[in-house]
Amino acid sequence: MRDRLRTELRSATLESFVLGDVLRSQARVHRAAPFLKFRDGELTYGEVDSTADRMARGLAALGVGPGHHVGVMLPNCADIVHIVFALARLGAVAVPINIAYRGELLRHVLAGSESRWLIVDGPYAERIPDVAPRLPDLGLVVVRDGAAAGVPMGALGKPAVEMSGLLASGNGSGEVRADVRFSDLQAIMYTSGTTGPSKGAMVSHALALTCAYDSLDFLDRWGKTVYCPLPLFHAAALWDGMLAALLGGGSIAIVERFSASRFWDDVRHFNAQVTMSVFSMIPILLSRPPAPDDRDHPMETFYMGKSSLDEPLRERFGVRSVETYTSTEAGIATGSPYGEWRTGSCGRAHDERFHVAVVDEHDREVGPGEPGELVLRPKQPFVLTSGYYGDWEATTRCFRNMWFHTGDRVWRDDDGYYYFLDRMKDAIRRRGENISAFDLESEINLHPAVQECAAIGVPSELEDEDIKVSVVVRPGSGPLNPAELVAFCEERLPRSMVPRYVEFVDALPRTPTDKVAKYRLRAEGEHGITPATWDRQAAPVQEALVQEAPVQEAPVQEALAPEISVQDVPAQETPTWDRQQEGTA
Repeated sequence: MRDRLRTELRSATLESFVLGDVLRSQARVHRAAPFLKFRDGELTYGEVDSTADRMARGLAALGVGPGHHVGVMLPNCADIVHIVFALARLGAVAVPINIAYRGELLRHVLAGSESRWLIVDGPYAERIPDVAPRLPDLGLVVVRDGAAAGVPMGALGKPAVEMSGLLASGNGSGEVRADVRFSDLQAIMYTSGTTGPSKGAMVSHALALTCAYDSLDFLDRWGKTVYCPLPLFHAAALWDGMLAALLGGGSIAIVERFSASRFWDDVRHFNAQVTMSVFSMIPILLSRPPAPDDRDHPMETFYMGKSSLDEPLRERFGVRSVETYTSTEAGIATGSPYGEWRTGSCGRAHDERFHVAVVDEHDREVGPGEPGELVLRPKQPFVLTSGYYGDWEATTRCFRNMWFHTGDRVWRDDDGYYYFLDRMKDAIRRRGENISAFDLESEINLHPAVQECAAIGVPSELEDEDIKVSVVVRPGSGPLNPAELVAFCEERLPRSMVPRYVEFVDALPRTPTDKVAKYRLRAEGEHGITPATWDRQAAPVQEALVQEAPVQEAPVQEALAPEISVQDVPAQETPTWDRQQEGTA
């Protein structure tokens, strides 16, 4: 079966990569086989196919059709999968939204994508009235389980209906079909902003499905079960996870979030061979006490974008970590054939899809061993984003000199293997999330005592980054406590964006063109941390500050494992307040 599937897909033309049609054809072959697995049950290929048709008919009854943009703000559940396929069958465009977004972040995505409908989970609907007056394009809100969440449907600021009605109105027979091509827009996926607000990458059906196919081949995942604790509103889980399982005739086990204490029990329960992961999951799992059953599981590979702990992972759990260079804009640009991995490398160029090069600041190609920016050119049509929706300045900037500029610094060895060094963009990578420094700064600047601020990424014990903000206090506003500032952030931002470090400064360093010189902030002290920096993980005066300005810990999703504490770092020379340690004190 696996070899036949591989042969058939390899002979498939790029033009056949249309999302709704792929589900239909796979459901005909694997109709009774499990596709989506959950802790409380599973759905077959046939069930997902028929429910997607019913959803499509219900959405069509609301006026959704070809080219329409629909925001989707749902947690990991079966409905987010059904809706993605339903929209694809109508020729509509899905706009997946981070479920932690609220306020200006939520408004920016909905307004920037020109979403005319929003499908939102009940618990998140309370955020809609705050942004509704500033969303002239949004015409209808569809609420999932609104009654159970106690959502006042008439008070959302927009017309609203229950999502359960979609299935009822979608009853009927026959397949839903629209004239959808591989080149058509399937989604607008919002990536982290680097030099400005978050940008919506335009994703064709071909880009999403070639990324899924390449993930299959690089990891030899044909017919296997994928364990997915990552959010389906991100490309990694949606394409490399769910769509790869679809193409490979396998299944995907979907859980609400990563939990270190449940991880291996889940893997055994689902009989999963591949895990969709981010790097920070690995040190968390390694930090748990050794157990006699550490190798008693079916897991073969962890799939992630960055890995430097392959050896300890293999020694303890008998599992490999596999790294590729993957982005929302380009899918998988580099990777290695199964079993030909090199620790620390994101693999070789994907020669079938892309021309890949490393260039200097003038876009001149550099040789092996020399660091530079990774740039790409497509060899096939529509396997690269066509740009950022509504942001032609950012599109032109990224596509200069006929190359797509990734903004990431790499080097290449003599054998053609690529190695990631760092990000050239002004983005921060924390606990598997790409964080826009611009978005974070915009929110903090709304505090009445803040005149301006600058956010940078600093080294973390988990090998992603932690966030430091340097803050200039508004004259005459009085003193500002770091606890107060962090509490302000917690009320307005996803947990992954809440800073670990805070430093108050008289002024931010500037370039000759009056831009904030963040390179100077990063060069201060030890990797940007100075004796005047407040660190919420080193708490010699924690109790006094918490009494002055208590901060209530929220449930941890982005931190990945609330039951695992990050070890304390050495105390700074000046008093330090620790928000993260507070919850376990």
